[in-house]
Amino acid sequence: ELSKMPGYYPNISPEQLAAASQVLAIIQAENLNFNSDEEETFLKILRFLRARKYSVKNALAMIREDINWRAQNNRLDLPKESAQEVLNCDIEKLYDYFPVWFQGYDKQMRPVSYRKFGKFEIWNVLKLTTMERLIRFHAWETEQALRSMYSLSRKSGYNIETFVIVIDASGWNLKLATSDAFAFIKGMAVTDSDHYPERLGTLVLINAPSMLSFAWRVIQGFLDSVTKEKIKILSSDPQEWQPVLRHYIDNDQIPRQYGGTAPDLTSEEAIGAMNPPRGEGSDTLAAQTDLNRSQSVEFSTPAKASRRESAAKRVVSFSPAGAVAGESMQVATCTGKVAVQGVDVGVQTDENLFIMEHEVHRMQRAGCALM
Repeated sequence: ELSKMPGYYPNISPEQLAAASQVLAIIQAENLNFNSDEEETFLKILRFLRARKYSVKNALAMIREDINWRAQNNRLDLPKESAQEVLNCDIEKLYDYFPVWFQGYDKQMRPVSYRKFGKFEIWNVLKLTTMERLIRFHAWETEQALRSMYSLSRKSGYNIETFVIVIDASGWNLKLATSDAFAFIKGMAVTDSDHYPERLGTLVLINAPSMLSFAWRVIQGFLDSVTKEKIKILSSDPQEWQPVLRHYIDNDQIPRQYGGTAPDLTSEEAIGAMNPPRGEGSDTLAAQTDLNRSQSVEFSTPAKASRRESAAKRVVSFSPAGAVAGESMQVATCTGKVAVQGVDVGVQTDENLFIMEHEVHRMQRAGCALM
């Protein structure tokens, strides 16, 4: 789980926490538009810092570039658009060459995207839309996955920051490896690296023909070393790739065509899983994806023991409300000390209060009531 990995909250060092606090101070001082309606600013800063190996200077440069990028071409409105609006074409026709859909979650509650690249004849795709719109569509897909992740984070009480991609390469051949195809792949890689850092959890490519190794050597040049480690390329033998899918995804979340028990979606249903209806906000994709599941999901928050200190001057107590089950959580501050999630984080500095603010927001977003 991410929470157990170095550099991810709450497993961050004092130096990493100080770097995050420094970035936040500069963002506030320069009045940079880096806040998100959905993602906690604290977690967002950590993502950009991880992408730049916790270099404050490099992370800030990346943040400024991302802000400029999102301000261009109405990218701030991108999540609200439909697939048809993004591509400016009939999505069903494009789907014949580029089937993509969201279906279910993995064992860590990360949304899963399935993509069939074996029919990706980009010369026909570019008759329907442009390269720029295709890359914008890739960003749009990512935004839809993020909406689902934010919703799941609120419901579960966990920080869900990454997603899973399953690529089916059956039918792929060297004829598909055109310069335009590589340009599209490079465009996606640059978009992900520069503007959606630390979002890919795992990518599993199945049914890979042997000749794909040639294309993979070229594609690797577009990827950083961390991303490469998240990618698994498997042959066309189901006995090889089905156990890998089941390692990450429960059987009732895997479509039948890939050896699971979840229903196979028709083209219309798959497109519907990508296209959130208007006016339903960030919970829409999660709701759409739930419709494609064979079983419902029960969310629960692990019980957190109450933390008290006798010298506490102020105690902020949260009691889980509604379906978010779990024991009440307390964040206690005392003279010169702060305890968050049962971890004594030392003296009461701006950095420690930064963590406390994040915990307050996290519990509130999880449906907890301030008492």
